Amino acid sequence: MILAFLGWVDVLEGRNPFVIWVWVPYSIAGSLIGYFILAFLDRERRVRAFHLLTIVSVMVVAGPAAAFFNGLFEAPIKFVTVGFFEEGMKIVPVLLLAIYVPNLIRTRKDGIVYGALAGMGFNIIEIGFYIAKQLHESSLLESLYLHSTRFGLWGLGSHIIWSAFVGLGIGFAAESTKHGWAKWSRAVYFYLIAAVSHSLYDLGLNGLGIIVVSQIESMIRGIDLSDVATEVYGPGPINDGMRYGVYVWTIVLIIAMIVQIRRSFRLENTIQIDELSTEDPDVITEPELQQLKAERLFFKRKYNEFPKQVGAKMVLYQNMLAILKHRILQQHLSGASIEPISALRGAIQALRSQAG
Repeated sequence: MILAFLGWVDVLEGRNPFVIWVWVPYSIAGSLIGYFILAFLDRERRVRAFHLLTIVSVMVVAGPAAAFFNGLFEAPIKFVTVGFFEEGMKIVPVLLLAIYVPNLIRTRKDGIVYGALAGMGFNIIEIGFYIAKQLHESSLLESLYLHSTRFGLWGLGSHIIWSAFVGLGIGFAAESTKHGWAKWSRAVYFYLIAAVSHSLYDLGLNGLGIIVVSQIESMIRGIDLSDVATEVYGPGPINDGMRYGVYVWTIVLIIAMIVQIRRSFRLENTIQIDELSTEDPDVITEPELQQLKAERLFFKRKYNEFPKQVGAKMVLYQNMLAILKHRILQQHLSGASIEPISALRGAIQALRSQAG
């Protein structure tokens, strides 16, 4: 909290706080599609309060703390350290959730979702700050055009994808049955990869994306790139490459995340089938179990014989029960963990009775 306070003091130096916060709703609006995608991926065990907690904690605390550390150095050292500070501070809330709310982040998909939510919180406050800062140098439309490109790809900007990558490492740790360094080593490696990539991007690696976009646009438009190589500020391939070059890296990472999400879904589905197949019919019936076995990533099971909300809650509680049973077995926990299992079974039975 102290670091966050110092970070806010540094960020707001000589500025009216309202000038920055007035653009936060605009940043939120630009992130809505991205959030809905993440919420869709997390719909099996969704706890929306933790979504909001993750986003807000990064916006208000972790993001400003990263700004404080960034302010300790001047360029070019600042560009070397920026990835380590920002990726490290963004992921702190996710790491705390993984440690203190272990049933929340149990697979790599959970890590990706909550890592992306952390990156979204950082993206929202940073873009609000950048727009407010740019307004001193450009017109309103120019400022919005310059920074709104970071909401491209459905709001899944580079900050979100980098954090999702670090979250993937935490998800691998959550899946692991090992302890200590053997359990958390991949989380550290993924953080270092994201931090180095972020710093290299700020140091000029984004130039490769600029070249790719500029070359493609010049070929499509039939323009000789050498003739417009100096046209940095006017419309054209070079200017568009500078704006959209980041999408090249973002798309590559999004593809990697999709692959891991599909693998994670198969793992979760296997766990759910194994754990729920031993339950009594008042927890999950044979037809419901068959629906679970036929489930697909984008086509989840629905119990149409129940009212919509009751059926959705039943699916949610069954999934939570399966993951909790798996965690108890995986980590050899004591009998003290039986109480929440009984509570979930009771909740499912109550829903069945309510609908019956």
